[in-house]
Amino acid sequence: MSTNGAPAPTSALPEGIVREAAGPEQVVLVWGSAGLDPLMTALLDAGHLPLLLAPAETTDLVELSGAPALLLVDADLLDDSTVAVLRVVRDLAPQTRVCVLAGPRSRADGLLAALRAGLSEVLDPGDEAAVQRLLTQEEGRDGERVLAVGAHPDDVEIGAGATLLRHRALGHPVSVLTLSRGAVGGHRDDRRREAVGAAVALSAELLMGDLPDTRMEDEPGMIALIEGVIAAVRPTTVYVHSAADNHQDHRAVHHATVIAARRVPQLFCYQSPSSRNEFAPTKFVAVDATIHGKVDVLASYRSQATRHYLEPDLIVASARYWARQLTHTRYAEPFEVLRASERATV
Repeated sequence: MSTNGAPAPTSALPEGIVREAAGPEQVVLVWGSAGLDPLMTALLDAGHLPLLLAPAETTDLVELSGAPALLLVDADLLDDSTVAVLRVVRDLAPQTRVCVLAGPRSRADGLLAALRAGLSEVLDPGDEAAVQRLLTQEEGRDGERVLAVGAHPDDVEIGAGATLLRHRALGHPVSVLTLSRGAVGGHRDDRRREAVGAAVALSAELLMGDLPDTRMEDEPGMIALIEGVIAAVRPTTVYVHSAADNHQDHRAVHHATVIAARRVPQLFCYQSPSSRNEFAPTKFVAVDATIHGKVDVLASYRSQATRHYLEPDLIVASARYWARQLTHTRYAEPFEVLRASERATV
């Protein structure tokens, strides 16, 4: 299982799918000073986005943008005050890998502070081979990768939002595929912007199609479209609508995804407001730590605020209801299991 949120190598997205928001997994934060230009160049060449910033700026950035893959810390900057900041950052982003930058001229007291802070991974930024090994490790990790598929903006977040937040807390890269702009339920541009905001709140990558809202069952190319996204994202787990749903788009997306994801190890179906009584979950994910985060994510959909199923009390009450299936849990999200492996991580 990957615990750092590093992305898997991806191929090109299929035509008709737009990357509206990228997840934070390629971001590398650097606490450093002069002399790091070769390292920054190597990070850029490896497809990362390195951000050089002061320790005091880090907490706000992580709270706003989510957990980065890497935090590289110049040993010379480590003292009591920066170690205190580092502890806060690690509490916010436990999945972020922290590596100390220390060359032959680094101060001994900085290295000692690193050891006292429990930082055992040290990298000489001037050692090109060591830098390449670090980046190869980041790029080559082959852990859990999650793809959540929905017909309209807000579908995925309603059905699996708290579970996706739990995946992100475990360091799993999350991609959300929304196949339409939801034009029947509101202004398409507003709904697109809201979907982007929700993806940022989830720390997820957002991929959007533009299939006709309420007429997806007539789209013969939908299977190929989803197959292309799966080839690009390479998920180990897929979440999608249940077949037991009154909305025709939801059923169409379910059937297309089941075919497109036939080689994905794990496939689960989430509940929608339009799910029928035949929805029969057998997997229940404890979301005590993330249910209120789900409410915050759904608040991104301001144009849908009058929809009763987005009311925070109902979201929380539903999770409380499903938690009766688990012991020592107050909140849970339900899923039908179409395929599961023994190595399930949530």
